Amino acid sequence: MKKYSKDESDKKPASWYLELEESRVQSHEFKEPGNEYQNKSKSLEHQPVISTNIRINSMNNTMEWLEGTLLRRRSETRYYKYNTSLLEAITDGDTAYMNRMLAMGANANATCRLNQVSACHIAATINNDSLSLLINAGAISLRSDKFGRTPLHLAAWAGHVKHIANLLDFPVALQEKILKKMTPEVLQEIRVSRLTVPEMINRPCELNSLSTIPDAWSDGMEHNCRSVKESLPLFQPGWTALHAACARAQYQCVQLLLAAGADPMKTDVLSRTPIDVVGYDHYLLKHKIDPEDLKKTVRILRDAGGKFQHYTASRVNSPLHTAVDLNSYEAVEEILDSGANPTVWNANGLTAMHECVKNRNKDILQLIANYEFGNEDPLIAVVDAKDRWGYTVLSAAIKGGWTQGVCIALGAGASVTMKANNGETPLHLAASYGNLDILQEVLIVSKFNSSLDFLNDKGETALFAAIRHDQIDVVKMLLSAGARIEEETARKVNIFHVAAQHGNYEILEHLLEYDNHVTSKMINEPDVTSYTPLVHAVWNNHPKCVELLISKGAEVQVEVHISETNITSPLHIAASKNHFEISEIIINNDIRTIHNVNTLGSMPLHEACCHGNRNIVSLLLQRGADLSGHTGKSKLPPINALMNNISKPTEFIKEIFDTCISSNGRNIQESNCEVTVDYRILVPDESDWKQMRVIKGILNTGNRHDQNTLLLHPLVQSFLYLKWKSLLPYFYTILVMHACFVLALNVYAVCIFFYKDKKRMVPWYFNSSIWRYILYVAIFFIAVQEIIFIKIKNGRYFLYLETWLKFGAVVLAVVLPLVVHSEPMNGEDWPRLIATVALLLSWFEMMFLLSRFPDWGFYVLMFGKVANKVFKILLSFGFLLFGFAICFMIQFRSKFPFEGPWASFVKTMAMMTSEYDYQTTINKQDAEKVSASLIILRIIFLMFLILVSIVLMNLIAGVAVNNVSHLEMIGNIKRLEKQVEFITSLEDIVCHKVIRKVLAKSFHKKLSKNHKMKNVIVLRPRESTCSYCKVLPPRIREAIFETAQIQQMQMDEELGSMAFKMKLDQIHNVIVGTEETESRRVDLQESAVTKINEDIDKIRSEVAFIRNFLVTTRRRTISSNKSSFL
Repeated sequence: MKKYSKDESDKKPASWYLELEESRVQSHEFKEPGNEYQNKSKSLEHQPVISTNIRINSMNNTMEWLEGTLLRRRSETRYYKYNTSLLEAITDGDTAYMNRMLAMGANANATCRLNQVSACHIAATINNDSLSLLINAGAISLRSDKFGRTPLHLAAWAGHVKHIANLLDFPVALQEKILKKMTPEVLQEIRVSRLTVPEMINRPCELNSLSTIPDAWSDGMEHNCRSVKESLPLFQPGWTALHAACARAQYQCVQLLLAAGADPMKTDVLSRTPIDVVGYDHYLLKHKIDPEDLKKTVRILRDAGGKFQHYTASRVNSPLHTAVDLNSYEAVEEILDSGANPTVWNANGLTAMHECVKNRNKDILQLIANYEFGNEDPLIAVVDAKDRWGYTVLSAAIKGGWTQGVCIALGAGASVTMKANNGETPLHLAASYGNLDILQEVLIVSKFNSSLDFLNDKGETALFAAIRHDQIDVVKMLLSAGARIEEETARKVNIFHVAAQHGNYEILEHLLEYDNHVTSKMINEPDVTSYTPLVHAVWNNHPKCVELLISKGAEVQVEVHISETNITSPLHIAASKNHFEISEIIINNDIRTIHNVNTLGSMPLHEACCHGNRNIVSLLLQRGADLSGHTGKSKLPPINALMNNISKPTEFIKEIFDTCISSNGRNIQESNCEVTVDYRILVPDESDWKQMRVIKGILNTGNRHDQNTLLLHPLVQSFLYLKWKSLLPYFYTILVMHACFVLALNVYAVCIFFYKDKKRMVPWYFNSSIWRYILYVAIFFIAVQEIIFIKIKNGRYFLYLETWLKFGAVVLAVVLPLVVHSEPMNGEDWPRLIATVALLLSWFEMMFLLSRFPDWGFYVLMFGKVANKVFKILLSFGFLLFGFAICFMIQFRSKFPFEGPWASFVKTMAMMTSEYDYQTTINKQDAEKVSASLIILRIIFLMFLILVSIVLMNLIAGVAVNNVSHLEMIGNIKRLEKQVEFITSLEDIVCHKVIRKVLAKSFHKKLSKNHKMKNVIVLRPRESTCSYCKVLPPRIREAIFETAQIQQMQMDEELGSMAFKMKLDQIHNVIVGTEETESRRVDLQESAVTKINEDIDKIRSEVAFIRNFLVTTRRRTISSNKSSFL
């Protein structure tokens, strides 16, 4: 290994340290630290025997090696610090500090470790003597960094001619000439002086892998490598130094490089020559480029043989785009003369002409559009070049609203029918944007080319586009220019469809009035989807258009094919989409539409209820829609959909019922007050004989939302009462029939059992044979009545308790005479038992019949409700009662009255009612006979007294009648339910087809007419002659008046709020109008002052011009006088 002295240590190469390490390892002179202590646990006898001399020599060698290592590390650390300081000094431009660092030992090839950027790279970008100093110090100037950049690339990019001459190693004298002035003679001298083209002048930038550099070149860890990375530009792969100089239009560097042998046709990876990247940094690094430098650079390259390449890369900024962006007419002309392609796209996807439109460069656009390029296709003008979206220059000018640009494009031969990527032509765009000046220019060419009705990709003309964008003036201009109004697309869509779909009222009105013949022909024409213009307006919620179309003859009763299985109507669509105004317009035009049925069996009310549209439901019900109506295909009536899809349905229906009761605005106490009760919501079809459908439909929905409480509404109660009154004769007939049956049964029982038990003679008028026949006649009429009820109600009739009570009473009444008059087979108890049960059931049924009366039924139903609760409680505590009954039977040794379980249970139940009979049952004498212990017997009786007589009886009383008002409400609801059921049954009987066939036609007609009610009644509270006030009970009448007053108060509040809002609007308009007037006055004053100031400035400028003219004239006169004098 070669030895170096201390003075020569700074010049040691990196290989010296590698040789030192290898020799040390080969001689085994070094032990790893810590190895000598690893085997301390071993015994001394296992260690090898080493002589003392060897140990001393080994220790000396180790100390020498450690001393050399420390010295080397100090030296390396010092070199790194010097290199870092050198790089920082170059970056700061401090050449004096550079000289000092180089003198102290900094390496001229100092390199930033991040991207291997050398000191020469950094110095090449700085305009001082740094690069010369480095080269003189022995720096390698041909190195490239990680990205393939050489110092020559960076010097050319920075525009430093001095550095380029230095890097190309020109003679000093030639360098001085170059720095002084770049004359043709100097350039010729450069060409002559070079023997060969330097290799590095055409070296391209290529991405390199990081190679190992000597340690003496590396910088320290404290060096800010990221700042160096950010300060240097990144070049495109394949760029030469000439490309880098052209990117910033450094024309002097371009001249020098071309003279030194740079290839003007060298291409990068995108196939771009240097002339293709002239001014590229204007976009890449936002470098400010002088337009004159740009022009000179292009000219120099063109003279050197450089040509624009038709490279395949898309969206790359070209010199032409740069010149346009710099607004340099001369540069654009120079670039066009050099053969640039005006149709290439920049990074934004625009051509140079599109950039002209964007920047409003009129002169440059005219230059490019009218330049003679020698186009290969003479049928396509250069001005028809498209951007990335397919828009031509004409389309771009139309979109930008630039009239001059449109005129230039049209003057250059631009096509008005060239389609963009979205299928739109310039004609369609002009119609869409609504600039009348531009449209006028486009229409002139369109008329000349007969392309006024040219179709876009959708098959639409410009008239369609104007309608879609609500351009009424454009529509008028197109129609006056001769656009066809009868045009249709491939989907049979005409202009009326488009106008109605987009809700363009003014356009639709103009089109409908333009040609009455065409209007009548096309107004009801469907498109492919079967939608007429009216359907489009309904679907998109344009009420004004709907009203206009209907007024012009559009049909409301049209079939709309939503799908293959769903054919509906416009009102169905409006109801499902909650289009209230449209629904009202359609109904006002044709009231029959509310009863239309689609193919799914739904009416408009079904759709509104299913979609939860409360306003539409209210409107349809007020106009006569039927809540109970259903068709063959519709399984459920609308009331079911309402209950399932509208929130708080019961409250909603109550609100609707409230609106059916109204007054004429007068107080109830006033004599001319009238309260109108409208039953049309309950009876939508006045011709329908069955008027209970709606109320029955409400009850059939169940009681999940407490809808049974609707029966308590005054509207429903009054309707049921009046309906009951109209059907009262039929009820009296049924009541009389049953009364005859009960009378006959009771008299017959008295005839059989009373006189027999009393052993008296039976009077002739109580003859059992006569009353038996009377009983059978009554049973016959009741049987006929029951058969009719069964026929009408089908199986539902057997679900009621009253039905089985009546059946039991009739059957036992039929059996009773047969048992009595037959030979006694099973004793005399059977006839008595049958008679007892039959009488009891008949009187029960009589009680239920009497409960049909509005005033009496309430108590019967309350009785049933209380009895139901009492039975539930007794069933719950029946085990306790049975236990006491068995205890009493055992204690009394089965003696009377506790002789058996059943007798004991009955006696215990009787004791619950305080029937204790304590003195006779539990006295001392009798108790000792029957009970072993009188104390136990009395304890059991005491327990019974407390638990049953006191606790249980009070519990029954408290639970059964805990809330009288609630119980009263439930009783009323149950009474009304029974009333509804009975009235429905009577109505079904009267309207049944069998009855109509049996009875005479005139009699049945009169019968039906008597039970039908009026849809609207009027109550006059202060008139004694008002028939309805007399008929209705006071409670119902007062409830109606109260509801009417509440409705009137709500209406008054709404009117008051509307009036208050109108007042506020008026105040706001006055204030805003005053402010606008004041602001207008201020604006007028300011504009007047501005105009006066402008006039004053103009006068001043004219006065100054006259003064200057006079002074000049005077001087000329004096000069001429002096010359003549001389």
